[in-house]
Amino acid sequence: MATSSFLASFYFINGALIFFLGIMILKYSSRDIVGWATALVLFFAGIGPILGAIGVILEQNLQEGTYLFENLMDNFNYTWEFFFPSLVLFALVYPKRRAVWKYIRAYTFILFIPHIFHLILVLVLLERVVPENTFNFLINANLPSAAVQSFVTKLAQFMNVLMEFLFKAHKTFFSLVNISYAAFSVVLLANSFKLDISPRVRRQLRVVIFGLGLCTVIYALGRTVPFFIEIKFEQAIITAFINAALIVGGGSIAIAIVRYQFLDIRLIVRKGIFYGTTVAVLASIYVLTIKQITEFFYRFSGTRFEFIETGLIILFLIIFQPVLSRVEEWVEKILVREEKSIRVRIRDLSSELLSVVELDDMRKKTNSTLGEVFSTREVETVFCDEIFALKDEDPYALEVIKIMIRYGEPITRLDFMEGMGFLNLRARTFLRPGRKMIREAVETMPGIVRRFARYELIVPVLHEGRCVAVLLLGEKEDASRYSTEEQALLAMLASQIAASLTRIDLLEQVVEKKVMEEELNIARTIQLNLLPSKPPELDGYEAAGMSVSSKQVGGDYYDFIKSNGHMAFAVADVSGKGVPASLLMASLQASLRSMMDRMEDPVSVVGRLNDVMCDLTSSDKFATMFYGCVNFKKHEIHYSNAGHFFPVVLRADGEVEELDYSGLILGVSPGFPYEGRKTGLAPGDSIVITTDGVTEAENNKGELYGEERLHPFLATIRDYSAERIKDAIVEEVNRFSYPRGANDDLTIVVIKRKE
Repeated sequence: MATSSFLASFYFINGALIFFLGIMILKYSSRDIVGWATALVLFFAGIGPILGAIGVILEQNLQEGTYLFENLMDNFNYTWEFFFPSLVLFALVYPKRRAVWKYIRAYTFILFIPHIFHLILVLVLLERVVPENTFNFLINANLPSAAVQSFVTKLAQFMNVLMEFLFKAHKTFFSLVNISYAAFSVVLLANSFKLDISPRVRRQLRVVIFGLGLCTVIYALGRTVPFFIEIKFEQAIITAFINAALIVGGGSIAIAIVRYQFLDIRLIVRKGIFYGTTVAVLASIYVLTIKQITEFFYRFSGTRFEFIETGLIILFLIIFQPVLSRVEEWVEKILVREEKSIRVRIRDLSSELLSVVELDDMRKKTNSTLGEVFSTREVETVFCDEIFALKDEDPYALEVIKIMIRYGEPITRLDFMEGMGFLNLRARTFLRPGRKMIREAVETMPGIVRRFARYELIVPVLHEGRCVAVLLLGEKEDASRYSTEEQALLAMLASQIAASLTRIDLLEQVVEKKVMEEELNIARTIQLNLLPSKPPELDGYEAAGMSVSSKQVGGDYYDFIKSNGHMAFAVADVSGKGVPASLLMASLQASLRSMMDRMEDPVSVVGRLNDVMCDLTSSDKFATMFYGCVNFKKHEIHYSNAGHFFPVVLRADGEVEELDYSGLILGVSPGFPYEGRKTGLAPGDSIVITTDGVTEAENNKGELYGEERLHPFLATIRDYSAERIKDAIVEEVNRFSYPRGANDDLTIVVIKRKE
């Protein structure tokens, strides 16, 4: 009696825990097919032992003539046997979905067809039809011919025998279908080791495969082996084999969950255990209170008041939810208190990292906190930029980064060494190397591999598929290993570090941008000081000039230099934009100013500037320039052009004349023979020099302003003053390019002889 009670309790406790674990997985992982498959396996693995426990209890109190509960496990095998097709479904999607999954996902019901047929056979036929009498209706038929009646009778007898054989064969050999399902699942899972999976998942697989393999063997021993070797087991022994198989199979998944963070629900399961305990306590209260109250009324009244029991149940359900909520709050506090030395401190560290703005501060804070939390003297935070910097001198640097990205989660040094190809753990399934052996192996490894392998745990910090940092944690002072839960907390911290690094990077970019903007403002001020502050005052002439950069600083340049009855002027356009162009422009301006002793000789000035440019710059840096010198006595302009946009002379009579000579651009070929040209200026004539920012201005249609628009427009404004001509050109370009605006530096110089 005591043995039966113990066996029933053992069956029920294990079955209930496995079944409850399936509920928890379904509750928190129901959106994932892996969660669904795992939950189904655990549901059916739990139902079997629960039925076995109920069967043992009923067997002790079975009344004569009762048939349904005589062998509960066998009579209801159509329920728990769905464990086997669920196992195949689980193997198809864990640890990764098989390639064939996308083709069969809509037809997974096929896996359950044999068991559905078995269910129908058991429920509809086996309990309602006597196989040897199935076709007796043909024997009892009154047929007109004796020969026909004899044939039909023999056919019916044959069909009855065949039906009886089919029923017995199905009932006896259906277990072979289950064994085939289980074996196929184990083979599929074992084949998963060929996939690219993390070390943690490999450890999960080892546990699950071992458990399911043992489950298959135990089930086969209880179901099929006795039949083939003609050993007669008692039904209780067969039931014990089946229950043991289901408990081992479901228990292996439970171990993977609790020990190796399978489906990442370990903490949830811990809360679930408290939840289950609460339900058990409340159920006990129900038995001890409500049942006793109703029995009290029955004892003294002789009548059962069902409405009292119903009302008490409703009242019990009303208070159940608030009590459960409060218990969950207590559980959360208990868990937090339990984890205060680790969970809370890591959470606090994550919060502190939100306010860190320096990488060195992040490194120091992270290293010191993790060293205290995990009682280790060796903690290092390595940023991946430091690893990349070693790629030329250490061939393993990039491989280390690839391993970090490949695993993407905390790994032990053994897993790291195996991933780098310095250790073969698969050959050591049961014998793991000791710490002394590991340390000796580490000392023989090269460069960065040795640096990483010195640490017990390696935690990659990933952001958008890139490894941005690595946390390295040494051995604990008490020589204990990092638990799976501690690794999960470190993985959460790694996510926060990745977010903080991104924020620090963005902050640095903002600061750099602000500094750059300030430097550009200073450069712009300097550049503006290099340009003429105002046009020179001339007798009989007007001069106007302006330069507008498309960016804060630009590469356009113009200048006026007045001396001894002459005025030199220049307009240049340096290749590129921004700071590089502005620096080259400043150099060009300084060189030009140093040649004023020859200002009346444009060919000499331009030739010398070309040689200077060739000496100071690379071949991809160049400039265009128009240089001219006005002789106020002769009213002539001597000029030379180094690849610049052709200037235009606006004659007082309305003619628009291009000065269409040009030599090679500056900075390409030293010693290039430039030529000089002359043109006269009559009263009312003007010369207009621009950069390509005028002719290459674009409108919304992508059309360029071009010379075909500029020349006619200049003809209409020939009577304007030099200043007004300059302003009119700017207004016309802005009107044409609105709302796009200028996309290049724009410079204009106008010199006009007064009438």
